[in-house]
Amino acid sequence: MKVFNRICCLILAVIISSSSFVYAATSSYSSKNINGVNVNYVELNMSNLDVKPIVLNANNQMASTESLESMARKVGAFAAINGTYFEAYNGTPVPWGTIIKDNKVLHISNGGSVVGITNDGKLIIDRLSFEFEGYVNGKLRAYPWRINHPSTEPEAITIFTPEYGTRVNVTSGARAIIVNGGKVSEISTTDFMVPSNGFAIVYNPSVSYLADERYEIGDEVSYKVIINTTFTETSQWDNVVTAIGAGPSLIINGVITANGAEEGFFEDKINTQKAGRSFIGARKDGTIIFGNMGSATIKEAAEACKQMGLINAMCLDGGGSIALYYPSANVSMAGRNINNGLAFVEILAKPSSSSVIIDNEKVLFDAYNIDNNNYFKLRDIAMALNKCNKKFNVEWNADKNAINLITDSEYVPVGGELTVQNTSYNIKASLSKSDIFVNGERAELKAYTIGNNNYFKLRDIANYIGFEVDWDGASNSIIINTR
Repeated sequence: MKVFNRICCLILAVIISSSSFVYAATSSYSSKNINGVNVNYVELNMSNLDVKPIVLNANNQMASTESLESMARKVGAFAAINGTYFEAYNGTPVPWGTIIKDNKVLHISNGGSVVGITNDGKLIIDRLSFEFEGYVNGKLRAYPWRINHPSTEPEAITIFTPEYGTRVNVTSGARAIIVNGGKVSEISTTDFMVPSNGFAIVYNPSVSYLADERYEIGDEVSYKVIINTTFTETSQWDNVVTAIGAGPSLIINGVITANGAEEGFFEDKINTQKAGRSFIGARKDGTIIFGNMGSATIKEAAEACKQMGLINAMCLDGGGSIALYYPSANVSMAGRNINNGLAFVEILAKPSSSSVIIDNEKVLFDAYNIDNNNYFKLRDIAMALNKCNKKFNVEWNADKNAINLITDSEYVPVGGELTVQNTSYNIKASLSKSDIFVNGERAELKAYTIGNNNYFKLRDIANYIGFEVDWDGASNSIIINTR
């Protein structure tokens, strides 16, 4: 394991008195003394799946700083905490730990520990390492070192994605393979912005000849991230939508770890001395807890987490980076501006204004936009397609909490289909807990529950039922073709 040598000098102002504040029924804030350690923390109930985690990037880029409160307010968060280590003193303020955002790896470290939150709200912690493979026209042709982290080593190969958010510096003698829409659009020797629909691979001077040998304009290029685990199954990380790497870990799978040296930390102020710390973890029932601690060794921090009932827990960045945001209790602890953080927001569905045209006929729907995707009521879709070539029925099994779609079958209405209410305000949504099947076989379909109805993306349903979905930007219309 490579040495994870970015560490923190931790100073924390703590609230001594024991107190508690509640945000709706989803979360609460408490301040307690546990075994002599002052702990300020947010407790978050994930069972309703009506909140989601979001990685915060300062000024929406990878190489900047901003206050935690400012970042949290921009996304409408009801709670947030500082994230991974970053270059706070010298040079470009890039992160040092792992970052996964919207299921996409944006930064890596092969030291410390990583906390991940899956698409169903489960928190896991592990010691991870990463590898990259680059493919040119389907053949393995590159082994990049890093992602979204400028590399000074002359032989380094580095991936940059649009999330880097600022111009990428290309040193003299280096080559940048710029990929747009899956194909090489440019081989650059000057600074550049990463295309919004692509990525870039920068070959530093000692290996730039490989860029000349292996790439041509128009080549199809892709890359793959390989995650190596220690305590968890690799497949669990396939479902992680948000992750922050820092450490040391405190508890993994119910066992106290709290051994910085095993994770690449070697300074006493991390491994043995008392210090203020930020942490995150989860109980067995899935409740997520995150907050700040007063002066404690990592062993004492681990014991405090254990007393709170956590079965997984780890440290986040500390020192001047310690920050906690929970506005309903007037909590906004912060030191310096930071590079990144972790926030939690309510899932809100915004009424969709797009028209839907099915086989050249306009159909009115109640639809909602969530995370820039339109979601439609499942039974409305079935009803609208009932006279088309791609009809399907919807069966509900209450005992099994399961939905089954039967293709090429006439839909049987239950009442209320295609009723348009013209809602003008955002409404709370939650991830559906129902199992979903198509013709009796389990289907990987993401759905949200709004009111008492399940809403799906049209393209997801189209993939299983077999109709075509297109978008007409000129008329702001969704086009469905079943013929």
